Amino acid sequence: MSYSWIKLVHMSCAALSFGLFFTRGVWMLRAPQRLRQAWVRVLPHVIDTTLLLSAIALAVRSRQYPGVDAWLTAKVVALLGYIALGLIAFRFGRNQRVRTAAWVAALLLFVYIVAVALTRNAWPF
Repeated sequence: MSYSWIKLVHMSCAALSFGLFFTRGVWMLRAPQRLRQAWVRVLPHVIDTTLLLSAIALAVRSRQYPGVDAWLTAKVVALLGYIALGLIAFRFGRNQRVRTAAWVAALLLFVYIVAVALTRNAWPF
């Protein structure tokens, strides 16, 4: 598979991941029963696994690695924060206020990750 196709898969999965994360957050606030649907519990894992695998393929193809390239290190660290905030938002948040704050913070962190990817700069703003 060419670099261009892998990048297309990666960007498509990133967009799908963001859209579904946003939608799940809205449902958390307005219609929590929707979060219990089987496809809502499975699909994010499929998309995010594909996103991660395509990211690894891109790193190998471009010979740019976390720990070596600062912008990629920043993306990985931010990704870990995004995952932690997502877990708080959808599983471990003590109350609705904590869950909502974690969800909003995760959305902002996602925007940072995209900005880093677009600028290839750890401080994109």
